[in-house]
Amino acid sequence: MENNNSVLTPQKLACLSSAQCSTDFLEQLNKAPINPPNWRTLFPIASEIVDNFLKLPQPLLFLNAQYWHAATTVVERCNTQNLPLLALQSYDQEKLFGRINIIGQDKVTAQVGEIVNLQGGLLVLHISPLLVNPSLWFLLKAFLLNQKVPTSAAVNGEKLRGVLPNLNDNIIDTKIILVANRYQLDELTQIDPDFSQISSLFAEISGDIKNNDENVHALYHYCQQLIVDKNLTTLTVEAFDALFTYLTRLSDHQKNIRFSPQVIESTLRYAQLIQSQQTIQTDNIDAVHILQALALQKRAQSNAQDFSDQALVEKQLRIQLEGESVGQINGMSVVELMGYPTEFGEIFRISASDMVGDGEIIDVERKVELAGNIHAKSTIIVQGYLNHFFTHIANFPLSCNVVFEQSYQESDGDSASLAILLAAASCYSQTPIKQNLFVTGALDQQGHVLAIGGINQKIEAITRLFTLGLLNEPVTVLMPQANQINLLLSKQTLQLIDDKKINIYPIQHSLEAFPFAMSQTFESVIKLINKRINFLHKEEEDEPISFFTKCVNLLR
Repeated sequence: MENNNSVLTPQKLACLSSAQCSTDFLEQLNKAPINPPNWRTLFPIASEIVDNFLKLPQPLLFLNAQYWHAATTVVERCNTQNLPLLALQSYDQEKLFGRINIIGQDKVTAQVGEIVNLQGGLLVLHISPLLVNPSLWFLLKAFLLNQKVPTSAAVNGEKLRGVLPNLNDNIIDTKIILVANRYQLDELTQIDPDFSQISSLFAEISGDIKNNDENVHALYHYCQQLIVDKNLTTLTVEAFDALFTYLTRLSDHQKNIRFSPQVIESTLRYAQLIQSQQTIQTDNIDAVHILQALALQKRAQSNAQDFSDQALVEKQLRIQLEGESVGQINGMSVVELMGYPTEFGEIFRISASDMVGDGEIIDVERKVELAGNIHAKSTIIVQGYLNHFFTHIANFPLSCNVVFEQSYQESDGDSASLAILLAAASCYSQTPIKQNLFVTGALDQQGHVLAIGGINQKIEAITRLFTLGLLNEPVTVLMPQANQINLLLSKQTLQLIDDKKINIYPIQHSLEAFPFAMSQTFESVIKLINKRINFLHKEEEDEPISFFTKCVNLLR
């Protein structure tokens, strides 16, 4: 451990400020753009591909997009030629290819579908109906290959006997854009491995845009145009700051902004409703109206979170938030419930209990099949990293059980790796861990702390402990430095950071965590474990002693 002396101590590591844990768009919004904002700069590559698609002979464009409304908005804004355009998220065979009506034995009438109706135009389709009904995909594929819509493609077309009437034998140059995400495109590959036979183009629309001056002004321009088009109330600059901060939070990245026309419009409409219900009427939507609308929607989805908080208040779930304890540490998790629209953070207790063994960290969650493969992998990595420092010992005499206390549901992930390392090291060395410490972070085999997900929800779970009255004194949070760019914390959490109640330290290596957790360096903890191992080995060489005495010695 030659590099232990260079490990940063709590006094040398910098605690994050509130400004580092959020974003502020006011300066950008108040800065006049150098050039008139162009909305298409938000998606320059996709816009160029759509432009080219409208000019090239290819009949099909695959648009890989996470959000339907974002994809259709880009296509609409790129349609500068004002071609006939129709976007369909739900459709069937009749909608696309028409219907044959058989009246009696002699009379046949035909109703054409949208592909024919949009002759020379653009039809934007969501791929889902094609995956649900593969036969519809093969009908569409036949059209894309031949540029014709035969009568047999229409509903009831297969019922006609003999020679089909030549209802439409013209070349149809309607262009098709299929909107799908990558999982749906993979599913299409399973249905039709040869779909690449169709001459097509491909473009991607990211769900997020980069947070820079040009994009912020372009998004501001887009929102202003949306307000005019939908006859909505104008926003103040502070309201736009609140809206863009919310969109940034949805992206979980300080340098990205979520672009979702549906979310933007629904948030503006909700804020307008809140504003109209205020006793004191204002001309514009202000930041307070945006925040109230978002808070109301969050409270409407907080039932599961409330039950979790109630269990903590009533001490049905046990956590220790002060003092010290051996082999016990507070971890942070994100709770995701099936069918539930939101996720929330939760504090849980990780405990380690040692026994005579061979250096194995026994993952109880995995043993009882309450944890997945990623969790099992992370525990083995922790075991390998810790045991690496005891290769000079022929027989490592200890093992430990690691348990996520009072965990009754399946979990997965590697974000508890750092906490498990600290709990196991504390258990082996019999060194207590401070209980006002909260830890999250994955590890690699060299002990580097790696990025994890849900960092904002995890830290805001600590904020709820203050709100519930379970915490009053300052606490320390250790998190991966790689996740600092993902910090977009709530106003309440930022205030606690300003008040020095929540002190967040981003770390790069697990060695940096030991002074925070145990007030000792990792090297000191390893020496204590070695000392204990030497005592146990010496005990084995001496005359046998009673089982009771051995148990007492193990607890020392």
